[in-house]
Amino acid sequence: MHQLITLRTLPVSDLMQKDYHTIKGSCTVAEALQLMKRTKESGLIVEPRNEDDCYGIVTEKDILEKVIDPGEDVHRDPWNTPIFQIMSKPIISVNPSLRIKYALRLMKRTNVRRLTVMENNKVIGVLNMTDVLHAVEELPIHDDNIAL
Repeated sequence: MHQLITLRTLPVSDLMQKDYHTIKGSCTVAEALQLMKRTKESGLIVEPRNEDDCYGIVTEKDILEKVIDPGEDVHRDPWNTPIFQIMSKPIISVNPSLRIKYALRLMKRTNVRRLTVMENNKVIGVLNMTDVLHAVEELPIHDDNIAL
């Protein structure tokens, strides 16, 4: 239990992915899918158009819900739909020193699976719920011999 408490109090920077991929909002959904497949990522950071703009994010969920099956009266195809039409913006971001437990609470409260980690208005990493789960999986076996 002590290791889990320690994990929850780590800064986000300890578990965030430093290797993330970006894409331009003018790229198509098909291009985003190709990049996601090649990089094995489920979400991409969408670059700001200029210095006055903010970052966005496009996820597999966005693509499934807004392009593949958007509803009866909406017709989009991945080859002609630019990312800026379906991305989420602005993104929810945190400081790298924020504790993991607060990042998880923020994800729960805002119903997102990933947070961008920003410093000086620049993305420096991404924290995904899966990153936290993988860290828990790496913890030593609990005292009563039940693996976490």
